[in-house]
Amino acid sequence: MRFEAKEDYHSALEIYESILEEDETNAHVLKRKLVCLKAQNRINDYVRELNEYLKLFQADHEAWLELCDTYLNEMDFAKAAFCLEELILMYPHNHVYQQRYADIKYTQGQFDLAKTYYLYSLKLNPNNVRSLYGLLLTTANLKSSQKTKEGSDNTKLNLWAREQIEKKYNDVDSDKNLIDSVNSLFQYLTIGKNEK
Repeated sequence: MRFEAKEDYHSALEIYESILEEDETNAHVLKRKLVCLKAQNRINDYVRELNEYLKLFQADHEAWLELCDTYLNEMDFAKAAFCLEELILMYPHNHVYQQRYADIKYTQGQFDLAKTYYLYSLKLNPNNVRSLYGLLLTTANLKSSQKTKEGSDNTKLNLWAREQIEKKYNDVDSDKNLIDSVNSLFQYLTIGKNEK
């Protein structure tokens, strides 16, 4: 770690490689090696080594989160979604993983699936404002593309999400400028209160 502090990553990696020759399952050294690769911005090597690490330590949720974030930075949404699927399998009651998965599915344009995961995130934690906003945006997109009964269900969910968000802002006694900004967002999304 002294070499890492001096940013002499080549020397640090040599030491880590020699330790790994004796014990290739040393999790601490594998993580230090990953840190060196990331610090050098060697993203391809970093992703490859992180995938190899996860073959040995599948239950390391922090590594899955790190790989997910790396894929998101590279805009590889399908692989990032896979990482979150693994996390959801490990921790099905973590509302943040459900919400992040919904965010990715929304970004990919899979609005029905995103809506499902936003709703489940809200079931686990009704105070998740990000999931409320995600549900609001998702149902606005679905509402505009569907003219059937599903469209009316999406309208109801959209209005419910809007009411919940307004209630959250009113509960914290927000300043008037913030409430005006939220209301202008609602108007921008053309989801006024009169719309049923």
